[in-house]
Amino acid sequence: GVFGEVAVYYGVVEAQGRGSLHIHLLIWLKYGLSPNEIRLRRESDPQWAQHLLHWYDNVFSQSIPQCTQQYVCKKGMYKCQPVMSRPMNPYTVGFWNHFDQDLRNVLENTGMIHEHTDTCFKHLPVKLRSLRDNDKDCRFQLPRDIVQHTSFNEDGYLVLKCNDGNVNGHNPIITVAERCNSDAKPIGSGAVAMAMFQYFGNYTIKYTMDTAFVFSALCAAIKLLSDNPPIDIDGNIDTYEHSRQFLIKTANKLIGKRELSGQQIASKLIGIPSCYTNCKYPVFFWS
Repeated sequence: GVFGEVAVYYGVVEAQGRGSLHIHLLIWLKYGLSPNEIRLRRESDPQWAQHLLHWYDNVFSQSIPQCTQQYVCKKGMYKCQPVMSRPMNPYTVGFWNHFDQDLRNVLENTGMIHEHTDTCFKHLPVKLRSLRDNDKDCRFQLPRDIVQHTSFNEDGYLVLKCNDGNVNGHNPIITVAERCNSDAKPIGSGAVAMAMFQYFGNYTIKYTMDTAFVFSALCAAIKLLSDNPPIDIDGNIDTYEHSRQFLIKTANKLIGKRELSGQQIASKLIGIPSCYTNCKYPVFFWS
């Protein structure tokens, strides 16, 4: 494969706000070294370290291809857009001569070159939004710094080559072949690995529910208990039982009604899994 020989993969399917499905995928390479083993090896073998950096440059990119022209979407040519067309045949004469331009077309057509929107600042306090610095306050921490060469910095962190700080990290071959928005990044340190596993774990147990629905469930539970409150043997409202029933009824409302998109329902009906892996894992019951 483009990354090398895969030992283990684990992917979780998630639905976006509009319902479209996408996958978050972790890949472990066969014979892959741990971040600490990589550090020790590159410190003792400079030539091996150069080969490793060359591999990173071949597999991951955060740059716009050189000697290419900006993509222009023409009106009335919807079906000719990169996302609506098949990738070029790699056996075609001149395939690699047109590859870089095709890659740039896909990057721009799929929104993989970041532009600041309100989503970038949704966690910024309302009072500070009028004073915001778009580049500094973007929650995606974009744009990145321009980097001339891929290297390991003084702290041992991998820093990929970057000629445009707004370009999503990607694998050129996968991006051209799939012709859709994608993101690829290496896990080059233990700290990054822990952050990625936490991010991944949050998606694994993510339970999509908007604020309005949560409050409507609370209101429904309050109304049910107001109409028929629990009474003790003396004829008074049993406060303890009232609280217990309130929690139970609220939880039942939240669990029993979940907002699903048409894509999620369709994928379930036709048997498409929500998780992809080549390993078996035990089932854990939360208590």
